This record gives sequence, structure tokens and C-alpha cells, in this order.
Amino acid sequence: MTSLRWLFPILFAILSACSASKGFDRAGIQESLHQQLDFAGGREATHPTTINPSLAESLHLGIYFIRREFPARHSIQTMEWLSADKDAVVQHLAPLRKDKIVREVTVLAEPTALTLTRQELRQASARFGIDVLLLVDGVGAVDRYNNAYALLYPTVLGAWLAPGTVIDALFILTSRLWDLRTDQLLDQQTAEGQAHRTGAVVLMDNTETLKEAKGRAIDIFGEIAVSHLRSLTAKQAGNSSSLR
Repeated sequence: MTSLRWLFPILFAILSACSASKGFDRAGIQESLHQQLDFAGGREATHPTTINPSLAESLHLGIYFIRREFPARHSIQTMEWLSADKDAVVQHLAPLRKDKIVREVTVLAEPTALTLTRQELRQASARFGIDVLLLVDGVGAVDRYNNAYALLYPTVLGAWLAPGTVIDALFILTSRLWDLRTDQLLDQQTAEGQAHRTGAVVLMDNTETLKEAKGRAIDIFGEIAVSHLRSLTAKQAGNSSSLR
């Protein structure tokens, strides 16, 4: 009876996971990411590669990590922004302080509400004297499938030892700068992180693989964000010099 009690959930796991890799639903991910805060009425940058002169000065940069939910989709899920994730993003932006592009970085506290309206975000930023707000969003996806070793799972011991389960994870992070003084939205930046794990079915955890993918996306995003702000600032400095 004890062996049967273990056998049924293992067989159920095998049947539910017995399929080839389906890949990532990138169209679904992009659709989910487009369900961001509503900035209808906000002004897009006329020239995305040109920064407002006020942004060429040392900035007080704010960061808002978007919290939201969307209808469940196969393999696509939202992920909580943990304190460690937020700290990692701030640390990656540290070079901007050394360059004197940014004088201070403030992470807006997570609100009780799932999302803040445009006006609420502006008011929250004004309390801290934030000049420019960085909006950060992200979505994760998992592709879980079996390889040939899964044929050993019905032996019960194989479910603990055979590396028959494969998990591929993807995390896509997007961001956008909002100049609160001019109400101007600058171009969007995107970073992707992926992770891959193979192991026995009872030991494999989607959450840990997604966490690894998210960490890699944050690392890549840090490089992109720093490079982007440096580039915008340098271009503005060049434009200012040409006008003298």
C-alpha cells in the first residue's frame, strides 16, 4: 500500500509532463507585457534617441517595480519583485552615480494597491523629489518536458534518480523612463534571461529555474540601462556644445 501511495502521484507527474518541448509563447509574453500601466495622455518622446536638456543634469532617479496580475496562460506567469531583486537593480545602476549622471536613486515603496494610477505615481514621486522615474516590469515563462530518461520513472527509484525532466525558463524584463518634469516617455528597453535545468522529476522545481532566469535578466538589464543613459547624456552634451 505504501508503494502504491507513492506510485500514483509519480505516474500522474509523468503523464502530465510527457510531451516534447513546446518552446516559449513569446507572443503571449509580449501581450502580457503590453498590459502595463495606462499612460494614455502621456507624451512620447518625439525623437527617442534625443534626451531633454534637463535630463543631462545630475538626476534624482526613481524606480517603480510594476505589480500586476493577468489571466493565467499556459507556462506564462507573473513574478513577485523581491527585495533582493530590487537591490540588484539598484546596484547595477551604481556606475551612473560615479559618472554623476544620477545623484540619488529611490525605489518607490510597493503600494497596497496592485498598481498605481498615473497621478498617484506622480504624487508619490513628488514626495521624494524624483526627477525621472524608471518603470520596471517583467514576465516569466517555463517550458517543462521529458527526455528519454523519463522511461525509468515508473520504477519509482528512477523518479528520484533518473534525470528525465527538463526545465527551460525565460524571464523578460522591460523598462521605460518617464521624465516627470516634462511628462515625456522615452523609448523602452528590454532584457532577457534564460536558465536550463535537468534532473529527476520529484526534485525539479519550476520556481528555482525561473528565479535563475530572472537574475540573469536583471544582470543584462543593468548593463543595458547604464549604457543607455550614458549614451543619451553624451548625445545631449554633444548637442549642447554644437549650439554654443
